[in-house]
Amino acid sequence: MWCLVCQPNSVILEVQVDPKAIGQECLEKVCDCLGISKECDYFGLKHQSAKGEELWLNLRNPIERQTGGGVAHLRFALRVKFWVPPHLLLQEATRHQFYLHSRLELVEGRLKVSDWASAAWLVALIAQAEGGDYDALKPPHAIYSQCCQIQPNEPCDPKPHDFLHQIVQQHKDIKGMKASAAEYWLLKEVSNLDTFGQEMFHSKFAYNGVSMIGVGPHGITVYRGSDEETQNIPYTAIQSAMSQRRMFHLVYLSLDGVETSLNFKLDSSQSASGLYRAITEKHAFYSCETVRSAVTAQFIRDLKGTIISIFNEDSTLGKKYVFDIRRTCREVYDNARRALYCEAANISLPEENQIIDRHDCGDCANPKCKESRECLARLLDAMLCRICMDRSLDTALFPCGHAVACLECARRCSRCPLCRADIDHCRTIYLPIELTHVDKHNFKMSSEVVGPTFSVKSSPEEMISERIITSDDNINNNNSNI
Repeated sequence: MWCLVCQPNSVILEVQVDPKAIGQECLEKVCDCLGISKECDYFGLKHQSAKGEELWLNLRNPIERQTGGGVAHLRFALRVKFWVPPHLLLQEATRHQFYLHSRLELVEGRLKVSDWASAAWLVALIAQAEGGDYDALKPPHAIYSQCCQIQPNEPCDPKPHDFLHQIVQQHKDIKGMKASAAEYWLLKEVSNLDTFGQEMFHSKFAYNGVSMIGVGPHGITVYRGSDEETQNIPYTAIQSAMSQRRMFHLVYLSLDGVETSLNFKLDSSQSASGLYRAITEKHAFYSCETVRSAVTAQFIRDLKGTIISIFNEDSTLGKKYVFDIRRTCREVYDNARRALYCEAANISLPEENQIIDRHDCGDCANPKCKESRECLARLLDAMLCRICMDRSLDTALFPCGHAVACLECARRCSRCPLCRADIDHCRTIYLPIELTHVDKHNFKMSSEVVGPTFSVKSSPEEMISERIITSDDNINNNNSNI
C-alpha cells in the first residue's frame, strides 16, 4: 500500500507500508526520510474524512480502518501536532519542519500577530530564510506578495501605506543572517503568540453562543460570539470531559470555585471525538511527567468485537485505541538527547590519510593556515603526558587535582610533577572522544568505532588497583621521584 504524505511546503513524499500497518509505521518512515526520527513524537498525520474534515490519524490503529481503504494511494499531511518553543528542538531538520508549518499557519490566517510592525518583521524573516540577503536588483517580490497576507488580530489599526517599505527595511537590517537563524527567530516570535500551539474546533451552529474552542498547551480557550470574546479554562480546573455523538460536554471549576458545565455542538461526531482526544492528549503531553496507563490503555470496540469480547476478553478483534500519545514533552526531549548522544558516540573517527587529503595545503603561506597549524600543534602537545611525552594524558592526581600524566607514569610518582604535592591517589579522566586517541608524532586517530571511554577490567579489584595509588605503592616507588 502506497501513502502520499504532503509536507507543509507542498512537497510530497511517497512511502510504502503493509496494508494492515498501523499509522506509526507510516509516520516513522516519513520521519526517517526527512531526518527527524529522533523527534517524531512532535508530529502527526492528518487525513480528510468523507465530509472534508481534517482529522488526526490515530497512530496505534490500522490505517485501513480509519481511511476506509480501497484507495490505491492514501493521502496524508505531515503536520506538527505538539508545538514546543524552538530552543527545545535539538535537530535542525525538526526546526525546519516547525518553520514550514508556522509559515503556512501565518499565511493562511490561522496564526495572527499583535500589530503591523510584528507582521512586517515576520515577513522579513521569511524572506531572509528563503531568499537570502536583500538584493535591490532582484527583490523577492513573490515572497513579499505571498507573505503580506499575514494579518494582525482584530481590532487593529489600518494597514500602513508604507507597509512594504517597512518589510524591505527590516529585510535590509538582517543582512548576513543565516537561513537557519532566520527560521529560529521566526519560531521564537510565533511561540509568543496567544494562539501558539492551539488546535481549533469550529461549529457552524454557535451552540450556547460558543463559536470555537481552542485546545492549547496550557488549557482551553472558548471563543464566544462575533466579537471573539474569550474565556480561558486551565487544565487544572477541568473536572471531566466527554463526547457523545456531536455533543461535547465539559465540567470545570470557575474562578469562584463553582462547578460549571459547558456544552458544545460540533459539525460531526468525529469532530466531537477529536476535541475530547485533543484535550486529553495535550494535557498529558504538556502537563504530566509521564503518560498514564489509563490513557494508553483506553479503547473501544465495534459491534463484532463487543460480541467476541463476551466470550474472550483478551480478543483484539474490533479494538480501537482512543489515544496514541506515547511520551510527554519532557520524555520526548530527554529521549531525543539520549539518542543523539549515542549516535554521536558511535561515529567512527577518520583515517590518517583522510585527514591529510582533506586538510593538507602543502607549504601554504596563508597566515590563517599557518596560525591553524600552530594551534593544532599546541593542542596536540597539551594532550600528551608531560613525563613520557608519548602517551595521552588520562590521569588526574589527587588531592592537588592536576592532570599532567598518563596512568603508567602516574604510578611511578609519589609527588605531583607540577606542584610537588604528595599524591594520595589518582583517577582516570575521560576526555572528549575526538581527543582520546590523538598521537602527536604521527597525527594518527583510531579508525575503530569509538564509544564512551570506559576501561574494561576483569574485576573491580583490578580496576581499583590500576586507578588508585595506595600508600604502599608510594613507598615502593620513592626511587622514581621527579
